[in-house]
Amino acid sequence: MSKIDFIKGHMGGNEIVLLYGDQIQKGKEVEVVLRVLKLPNIGGDQAGLFYKGTDGTSLRVVVVDSASKGIISMCGGLTQVLGKAVIETDFAEYFNLQIEEPIMRICLEMDAGRISLVIKSSKNKFDRVLANMEPFVNECYEMGLQRIKVAGVNAMKVGKFLVVKGDEITKSYPKAKLTKLGGPAIRKILIAMQEEFDQQGYLERKNTDFTIYDLNPGKIANSGRVIFPHKISTGHIEPACGTGTVAVGIAMVEGGEIERDSDEIELSFESGGSPSTIGGPDITKLRLKIKDGKVIEAYFTHSAVEILATGKLWI
Repeated sequence: MSKIDFIKGHMGGNEIVLLYGDQIQKGKEVEVVLRVLKLPNIGGDQAGLFYKGTDGTSLRVVVVDSASKGIISMCGGLTQVLGKAVIETDFAEYFNLQIEEPIMRICLEMDAGRISLVIKSSKNKFDRVLANMEPFVNECYEMGLQRIKVAGVNAMKVGKFLVVKGDEITKSYPKAKLTKLGGPAIRKILIAMQEEFDQQGYLERKNTDFTIYDLNPGKIANSGRVIFPHKISTGHIEPACGTGTVAVGIAMVEGGEIERDSDEIELSFESGGSPSTIGGPDITKLRLKIKDGKVIEAYFTHSAVEILATGKLWI
């Protein structure tokens, strides 16, 4: 039995667990983390195993995903929860990080590449974190973009993501309700879409990265709404997702919903709260830099980040 320190937080309902990698037996990392993420243990959508980086200003992190049951290259929600944990828990002390206010910079070494974070705080209280998601943008383009059709619905493959505009679902299935994702009718449609995506062989593994967006926000000041039914067959729906939001931005540029000659644009998506309805009370902000009709940089932040629990787990 091993004793593991943990910090659990969420970003708009996307639950993240932070763990110290040196406390987990080598070779057993994924197995142990998946047990941590499974109830009745700590539970969560993703977990990050943190290690000291290659220099004094960075941390290395391995991200394990509960839906795909393995390592993923990047996690936007983790960047947000980490920012709050650095300021408001003993995380910084464990890794000998010097807290600087009002702005602190950290680099994360993820499988997708080196991610830079700007953490804003005041009087030991977290404000927000801005994450540069450029390595994930590069990964999406390297894996390829493609207009596709799944279960009769026009969609787009953006890297590993299946990205669908909500209007396209309701166009093909007029009775589908994006405000009732837990209902049997829409659930059946989304399962069919994921299954057909897999049958067409776009990825080596089954799809667990699914984004639905629309441009019908509840408040006119915002750009649209998002929801992430990553593994709808098991009921796994995330109300917020950083990488999924970046995939939406790329899809909007590719689909002509954002001017391809725009230099820089900021989008605000309603998200968070309930995993059964598109949108929510929280705001995901995405700032894109575009050149020659292609996204070259993406900066991401979320309005609602909380630490849920800290403690020790014997497993």
